[in-house]
Amino acid sequence: MEQSQYNRLAKEVYDRVFAAFDDIDPDVAEADQALDNIKILFANGTQFILNRQSAVQQIWLATKKRGYHFNFDEKTSQWICDHTGSEFFALLTEEIRGQMGGEIQF
Repeated sequence: MEQSQYNRLAKEVYDRVFAAFDDIDPDVAEADQALDNIKILFANGTQFILNRQSAVQQIWLATKKRGYHFNFDEKTSQWICDHTGSEFFALLTEEIRGQMGGEIQF
């Protein structure tokens, strides 16, 4: 994949993540961006970090449980975890639900 395509696709992910937190009370959870990272901070003090890894064209997600690496699958147009086979937004939804006890829509 060309670097410009990776940059566009990664930006789309970041935009969807930020848009989802517009409807969440910041006292429950909020998302902040610094450079290529998004930090999601929960009321219980837990943090998730979302990071673009341009050199390998992946998106990395660090949660309380573990770290995940996602590759873009051009056949399905989804970001897929290279260890679990999970789709990015499905996995992130599950992880967030576990932290805030509520729903989030991407």
